[in-house]
Amino acid sequence: MLYLLLTPILYASQSIAARHFQRVNLNLYAVGGFMYFFSALIYGALVAWHRSPLEPAVLFGGALLGLLFVGTYLVFVPTLADRGVSVMAAMCQLSALVPMLASLVIWREQPSLVRLTGAVLCLVAMPLLALDKGVTDTQLTRRKVLLFVGMVVLNGGVLLMLKWFDELGAQEQFGGYMLVTFVVATAAMAVLWPFYRGVASAGVVGWGAALSLCYAGASPMIVLALQTYEGAIVFPFAEATALALTVAFAAFVWREIPGRPGLLGIALVTLAAVLINL
Repeated sequence: MLYLLLTPILYASQSIAARHFQRVNLNLYAVGGFMYFFSALIYGALVAWHRSPLEPAVLFGGALLGLLFVGTYLVFVPTLADRGVSVMAAMCQLSALVPMLASLVIWREQPSLVRLTGAVLCLVAMPLLALDKGVTDTQLTRRKVLLFVGMVVLNGGVLLMLKWFDELGAQEQFGGYMLVTFVVATAAMAVLWPFYRGVASAGVVGWGAALSLCYAGASPMIVLALQTYEGAIVFPFAEATALALTVAFAAFVWREIPGRPGLLGIALVTLAAVLINL
């Protein structure tokens, strides 16, 4: 149960930190680049301490996960200004449907009818969240819809790759798996550095190092939780709890309240997470 509690805390910290960087005008892309770099250093130290040969599938999976991490982050950053952290956290939560459905269809997990009802409520909540104008009261555009859908798909892919690794049964290679992941992510962000006008200021490097603890720590918590609980339980619980923590922080500290459709969507997602875990 400890792993299930730590995961949403780390997830919520990521969302809150990203919005803080935006509020103080830090280059979020540059922070992300250093975040992946320091995460790679963390796993590099772990692998050096406990080496284990990597299977080709683990190498390929790690590279793919690294690209999915970068893709999710690149889509996440511009959406912060459009909707704010509360609705954004709810949209990220919906990405739990991807590994949940994979757990049902590919790995033949059998949740109860109540949990399936929760999944349907998530599907109902998605258009409500997409149509909400959000805290900035801006109009819905095709670009915004594509960004939000892309975020759900890409973040869902990240969660799916963690579920895939758990099913692979190569837990002793996890350090190497994540090292490949963050090395590829660092390389991708380095290639994109000129495009997002990266600046290696003290604040960017410092916050990147601090945030790497959240990113490097969340993935093993998920994998460890999957060794005890079904994927259909772990992913919705982790995402929904992170949503509750993030929304509470945003509402009390930043007074960031979404519109009525967004509030209804968040309520449905939260209710869905409760049903899924009954």
